[in-house]
Amino acid sequence: MQALKVLLAFLAMAAASSAVARTITGQVVGADGKPVANAVVFVQEPAALQSAAASSPAIMDQFNKAFVPEMLPIAAGTQVRFPNRDQIRHHVYSFSRPKRFELPLYKGEDAPPVLFDKPGVVKIGCNIHDWMSAIILVLPNDRFAVTQDDGTFSLPDLDSGQYTITAWHAQSRDKTEDIAQRVAIAGKDAQLTFKLSLAPARSRPATRGARWDQ
Repeated sequence: MQALKVLLAFLAMAAASSAVARTITGQVVGADGKPVANAVVFVQEPAALQSAAASSPAIMDQFNKAFVPEMLPIAAGTQVRFPNRDQIRHHVYSFSRPKRFELPLYKGEDAPPVLFDKPGVVKIGCNIHDWMSAIILVLPNDRFAVTQDDGTFSLPDLDSGQYTITAWHAQSRDKTEDIAQRVAIAGKDAQLTFKLSLAPARSRPATRGARWDQ
């Protein structure tokens, strides 16, 4: 009986050890080897990882005639609010295939939240102020990270298994499936490096003096 107890305790410890969550760290760099900030690194497969339900909607603010932030990564199934802190009305919309919606002219926080339930790139605009633009990147699950100024990222809390990890950036010329990397998570953490080919940043038009301000 004692030997059985010892065996069961050993098996329990082994199971607990194998279930320890691991972390994937690394860096995203450009074709010139320089770090890329504000890239999103995420688990592409398995897409159906269990995601923690968001306790409150994500926020894409509108301030000084601009969307803040200009790029918002979220997990599919997340609601997003678009509060307007300007003293003029905005008309938020998207014609992107993953999510088409329209929030007619409004001020303040009167607009209802919008549910983003399909993964993909959703381009956001204002029908009154043409220069206002942003992106909501809807991801398959909540296992994603945004790179720091030095291009580094960390994806924690990954169980043992096979994962496909990829990277995205608003200026990237690469398809996410072309740069995806397959990695096995077992008894130790993993490290990855992604190299992106970036297009030049687009210049923004002036934000003052538009005759359509309302």
